Amino acid sequence: MTASCRHPLCALIGGACSLTAGRSRGCTPGVSEKTIAPAVFDEIRALLPRIDAGDRAAAVRLAELVRREARDDRSVLVHARSDEPDLVSALERLCLRRS
Repeated sequence: MTASCRHPLCALIGGACSLTAGRSRGCTPGVSEKTIAPAVFDEIRALLPRIDAGDRAAAVRLAELVRREARDDRSVLVHARSDEPDLVSALERLCLRRS
């Protein structure tokens, strides 16, 4: 099944888009940290094998992390590309829209 937003992660979770941050760009005063804590990437790293095994709760948690970071103007995927390259292919597979 494909979610209307076309994110594979959202298709696994079901329902509406689970990655929508719920705010427009530029809606924050820019006072948050500009880096993602290493513990966030550690948690993501632990979630990925569970998601690959079909664990919906792990998929929901990953979506929560992505949304939380996005609300503070931090893109998990962008930061992974520079700081955690081993996570990039899995995050792209789950979080980028399919055509």
